[in-house]
Amino acid sequence: MTDELSYIVFTDFDGTITRTDIGDAMFKVFGNPEKSSEAFRETLEGKIGMSESWRRSCATVESLSRATFDSFVHCQEIDGSFHRFERYCSEKSIPIHIVSDGFDLYIRHVLDREHLNHLPFYSNQLVIQTDGTITPQFPYTDSECILCANCKRNHVVTKAGEENVIVYIGNGHSDQCSSRYADIVFAKGSLLTYCERENITYHRFETFDDVLSKFKLIVDGARPRKRRTAELARKEIFMRG
Repeated sequence: MTDELSYIVFTDFDGTITRTDIGDAMFKVFGNPEKSSEAFRETLEGKIGMSESWRRSCATVESLSRATFDSFVHCQEIDGSFHRFERYCSEKSIPIHIVSDGFDLYIRHVLDREHLNHLPFYSNQLVIQTDGTITPQFPYTDSECILCANCKRNHVVTKAGEENVIVYIGNGHSDQCSSRYADIVFAKGSLLTYCERENITYHRFETFDDVLSKFKLIVDGARPRKRRTAELARKEIFMRG
């Protein structure tokens, strides 16, 4: 029944919670930005998957210490209004899951620093080797999904239940697939362009204050409702097994 529905939030990390894309900035500072950009472009063109793109970018980092990396990450800012959004969701008992195609090493650092480490997150993994090279690992790949090394769609459809109205917040190419399966979408950047092109209903945002303002109206002003096309898309996933 509709009155038994409740909200669950999934949000991207890089460029959504954070002010910049830390994964992209990492290779600009420590690696070869030209080779990284070329690998990413080949992913967008469908020539390689995102896992391979990350491997190529990581191979351009030749000497990196954990202390240097931590110092770099410590300077990366988040959208300060995310704290207000998180508090509101906590007060309403609305769970938030962070889904990222970036790396655990900097996400965990930022969440710890911001006292947000109670939020669950799902991402790729990064290992800094003793020789200063870095190795990516991909525990959440999906053979059907080349746009993401960490298949966000799978997290969305498996961690939400039938009782949940799914809210998705994102800004980039790795958020495109997930937006098709969400009932409520907040979009900016290339995700916004994708939603317009694919006729996916969305709410435009720049900061989490924008998200919070609209989300309050939705939560406080009406009963939760599922988006019919998203609900059908989720059912199709489960029917395919």
